Amino acid sequence: MAELMVVPVSTSVLTSVDTWETIISSCVGTVHPEDVICLTGEAAAIMQNRYIRPEEMQPGFLERFFCRLLPEDDPFSNLYVMASAMAVAGKWKTILWHIIGRLCALAGYEDVFFIHCPKADFSCAVTEALPPYDKCIIYRPFPVKKLCEEIVERVGAYGAVIVETREWKKVTILGTSRKVSARKAAHILAKAPFSSGKQYIPMAIIRNYVQG
Repeated sequence: MAELMVVPVSTSVLTSVDTWETIISSCVGTVHPEDVICLTGEAAAIMQNRYIRPEEMQPGFLERFFCRLLPEDDPFSNLYVMASAMAVAGKWKTILWHIIGRLCALAGYEDVFFIHCPKADFSCAVTEALPPYDKCIIYRPFPVKKLCEEIVERVGAYGAVIVETREWKKVTILGTSRKVSARKAAHILAKAPFSSGKQYIPMAIIRNYVQG
């Protein structure tokens, strides 16, 4: 029986002009039907053009007023994070669901805002990515499950996983393709050396996932 293993994949800085086929052929080589493609949410979002530079935004009165009402520990108290959310989700929708979300959080219900405004979910306000994305607000990829299925279809893998690795290097599964277990993937990828810094490793391959 073939051994299950995680193979880190170093690539050039991914952009929106890259395709899954070219990335696989140039950086991975052969993908087998038992393999699972793993990609960081940050890299996936950049390939979807889901990022924005603060200097490109022109926050208005609503953004400036509402972000000042929020406590400092709320990421949306940052003017440009607030402006970026309003840019993709709509100004009044962002305000309404942010207020409802904070009230729900008091009752123990988390992430209500992002459930109703998924396009406004962001990876990080100022990223650790390599230039030219190092000062960008990068959203999370959307829709994640559809993206995973697209990767599977285009490269012939068994499955695909989108991960986030920002919080204490802990791997958080943002989404998987239909055949992949999020719990199993998280366990396998717990120590995967993903990196968006100088040692750029936005991708990994789980070899022989089916047999593992």
